[in-house]
Amino acid sequence: MGLGADAATDQVAVSGGRIVAIGEAAQALAATEVVDLGGAHVVPGLNDAHFHLSYYGRQLESLYLGPGRISSLEELYLAIEERARVVPEGSWILGHGYYSLDLGAHPDRRELDRRANGRPVFLSHQCGHLAVANTAAFIAAGLDVEHPGQAPVGGEIAIDGSGSATGLLIETARELVTGALPSTTLEQQTTAIGAASAAAAAMGLTSIAEPGICAPGALPGSRHDDLLAYQRAREAGALRVRATVMPLIDGLNRVEQAPGVWARAGGLGARTGFGDERLRLGPVKIIADGSLSGRSAFVSEDYEHEPGNRGLLQYLPDDLRDMMFEADRAGWQLAIHAMGDSTAELVIKILEELAPVSTLVQFRPRIEHFSLVEPGLVARAAALGVVPVPQSRFIGQFGHGYRRCLGDHRVDQVFPIRSLLDLGMVPAGSSDAPISDGDPLKGIADMVRRVAPDERTVAPEERVTVEQALLSYTQGSAYAEGTEGWKGRVREGYVADFTVLDRDPLTAPAESFGDMTVEATIVGGAFTHEK
Repeated sequence: MGLGADAATDQVAVSGGRIVAIGEAAQALAATEVVDLGGAHVVPGLNDAHFHLSYYGRQLESLYLGPGRISSLEELYLAIEERARVVPEGSWILGHGYYSLDLGAHPDRRELDRRANGRPVFLSHQCGHLAVANTAAFIAAGLDVEHPGQAPVGGEIAIDGSGSATGLLIETARELVTGALPSTTLEQQTTAIGAASAAAAAMGLTSIAEPGICAPGALPGSRHDDLLAYQRAREAGALRVRATVMPLIDGLNRVEQAPGVWARAGGLGARTGFGDERLRLGPVKIIADGSLSGRSAFVSEDYEHEPGNRGLLQYLPDDLRDMMFEADRAGWQLAIHAMGDSTAELVIKILEELAPVSTLVQFRPRIEHFSLVEPGLVARAAALGVVPVPQSRFIGQFGHGYRRCLGDHRVDQVFPIRSLLDLGMVPAGSSDAPISDGDPLKGIADMVRRVAPDERTVAPEERVTVEQALLSYTQGSAYAEGTEGWKGRVREGYVADFTVLDRDPLTAPAESFGDMTVEATIVGGAFTHEK
């Protein structure tokens, strides 16, 4: 699929939530209501293809410890001290967003003990794949900090020279403690989804894809009944964005009548595409590795200054292959989380085996992140019709950290968006919020500029035009979920989803995108946000 912009127009007629006429044809129709936007600029509704809406909502209540607020470990510890003064005894202190690459190290279990005054502490890393717990948290989870034992496959419990836990939990090891965290009620989850969707609408988003639901423990902020929470938020009128929800494969159950097939979804046999234009099931997600900034993504060369560390695979290769084949047989579009180049190569190899025997009417596998890839892998993925879902916002927020992890010789392979386009691929605009701040305008600017926080440019040859970046956040994100036939364009018959901006993004300098204002957000012809 090639991405192409629609012709500019100054009038759009909407009826029943859809665009029914454009330009002079719209002017000729009798209108029951006329909305004059006063010269503001309208683009098709922005769509984030990888936005953890429920996790974002839960984090609105958590202690933020990331860049912009915390710049040293001592500041982090002081924030824990301050929270401990107001949190009742026995209650948990939950934090998120700490960035070890800026802090110089991960928080230490024993120091957290000293600062938390006996309260259990659980802090999620910026990448969402690592966490730190203090002694009280280990005890609450039934773990012995002096002899922590083995982590599940695909994870690691960090230990010091004496064999004691440092507090750092890598990948699946987080699940050893997350099961002891205070449980979230269905009502709280529903409220979190509503609050996060309001925040997303204020950013100009009309649609999101939630990359992983129904997997408590495996995904932060998740419950086994996440889909019900989404339904309730929608019924209450609190869901302000169109949502495509992607079940994590861990959260679905095999069907008894067809053992070995991941038809899943509680035995109902539901699959990708079930639902309607407001709330629908998307791909099934499989997390194959970790993160680059957490140094847990599976890579082909050792991470800088960590000899022997090439990250982790979440599954044995044969198990990953079985999951992918079975999910395809059950009618699920695939969405595979692959950050490292070795993981991407493994996933592409499996997809090359699967493509000739796929049972899907449309074989459109997604690779979430597709972060570190060399040209040969990009070409193989393009030949398969893979849909890449990269996060350019990571460059603007964490690009300096990637350089520290990968070195100068590899960092220019991160998020090669221009190369994807040149080979005919359709990258989807996304943020992985709340891992990044989620602002789609900043994401578009980062595709164009590729400037890291240290002011160094990451692979300038991979820059794209503003128009190409905007198309990724509209048509590209729709294509990634198979909704490009009715969403992502200003065209007759398409849904009336618009993002209203205070200036023309096609002529404004990319450096000014951070100051651009979302004047209004419109979904199905109805305002979901107004300035």
